[in-house]
Amino acid sequence: MSRVAAALALALLSACGFQLRGDVGTGLKTLAVSNDVPSQVAVEVRRQLTGGPTKLAANAKDAEAQLRFLAESTDKTIQSLTGAGRVFDYRLSLKVRYQVSDAAGKSIVDPAEIELWRIISYSETAPLAKEAEEQLLFAEMRSEAATRILRRIAVVRANAPAR
Repeated sequence: MSRVAAALALALLSACGFQLRGDVGTGLKTLAVSNDVPSQVAVEVRRQLTGGPTKLAANAKDAEAQLRFLAESTDKTIQSLTGAGRVFDYRLSLKVRYQVSDAAGKSIVDPAEIELWRIISYSETAPLAKEAEEQLLFAEMRSEAATRILRRIAVVRANAPAR
């Protein structure tokens, strides 16, 4: 009886649907990534596509679609102050503007913007540590922006009418 119960428990646990995300699939065989401005998110997109099902094309002519980064900016503003008028925390933000078009130049994703932000506390006693934390948060935001862009391409591609 205990073997049946153990087998039943194992079957229930394995049927929960948990699965690792794996590679980001875009539904495209090839994608060209270009940028009109210097873009760390473009670098992150290229990194995420490396080794995945979507191959990076050297130029737009050889690609099924082209992802163009139109603008990218980061900002750091004061979020709140202490009672003594000193900075308590900052708001870090990343804005990315991009567009996706097919090989014929027809827009797949019209120019769109992603804005991500994080709040970081400030400490006068550990400025170097806070600077390192700030850089880590910006890197995390760039990675998240790249993932969101690739997933948006996948959703648009999956919902596109068959040719």
